[in-house]
Amino acid sequence: MRTFITGIAGFVGQHLAAHLTAEGEEVAGLALAAGRRPEAGPAGVRVHEGDVCHGERVRALLKEVRPDRIIHLAARSSVADSLRDPWGTFAVNAGGTVSLLEAAAAAAPAARILVIGSAEAYGEVREEELPLTERRPLEPLTPYGISKAAAEQVALFYRRARGLHVVVARAFNHTGPGQEPTFVCSDFARQIARIDAGRERAGLRVGDLTARRDFLDVRDVVRAYVLLLEKGDAGEVYNVCSGKAWSIGEILEILRGYAGRPIAVEADPARGRSEDVPTLVGSFAKLEAATGWRPGIPLERTLKDLLDSWRAVLEKDQRR
Repeated sequence: MRTFITGIAGFVGQHLAAHLTAEGEEVAGLALAAGRRPEAGPAGVRVHEGDVCHGERVRALLKEVRPDRIIHLAARSSVADSLRDPWGTFAVNAGGTVSLLEAAAAAAPAARILVIGSAEAYGEVREEELPLTERRPLEPLTPYGISKAAAEQVALFYRRARGLHVVVARAFNHTGPGQEPTFVCSDFARQIARIDAGRERAGLRVGDLTARRDFLDVRDVVRAYVLLLEKGDAGEVYNVCSGKAWSIGEILEILRGYAGRPIAVEADPARGRSEDVPTLVGSFAKLEAATGWRPGIPLERTLKDLLDSWRAVLEKDQRR
């Protein structure tokens, strides 16, 4: 079985490549930077340089690889960045999806394709609507959410109009080892690791701690993605979530509990966003019914592994 992953050198792409190769799969993918490959995966993973928005390049790669399955991860994933550059975010997230699916229709029309959407597309929700199901209309509040809602519609169009076997995974928040510190869990973990190592003063900078989010371990997420490739119905959308909301303050306290010293907390207004939704939590009932998937890794373990991964990064830097 050959699987092609766009965004293979990113956070989720690395974990996905490692998961698939451990199962004996042949894996190739697309990354913007030359010479990059998933650090968590084996050297045998083939990573090709290219931009998902460059359709001719993507089409040529699909002809070369001849994938049985395609997972579309490549995206601009920062809400904050989307507010600074709405057009760039839309061009990559929506335009890149058009580029990939056009290439797939021409070069790999029989492949099973998974397009990754985002729960940010739901937008502002009321407490009585929670947990969110896939039937809830999309009302995104940010350029990032709008771009991911558009990418979903692109995916469903290619199912209807071109007959591609396209499934959409609407992913909620996820974290774990290897995540960039632009995301809240990894930001906290990195700060704590640096404070423990004496690299920063013992004051952890935080934004709004009241927002509540549905967090999954990235390793549970990639299991869900693979199962959706195998068992998901074409033209359907599936929430990938834990079904439980954690406040950012609760995340912080779990991580502080793993610190090697007492750590004070300092409010930093620059870390807040006016577009934040108070609570976002989903139902994974549809995903479970289709695939049998359930979350398996407790958030406490996820956060401990994340903090340990940042400690390992600092130790490696110190040995250089």
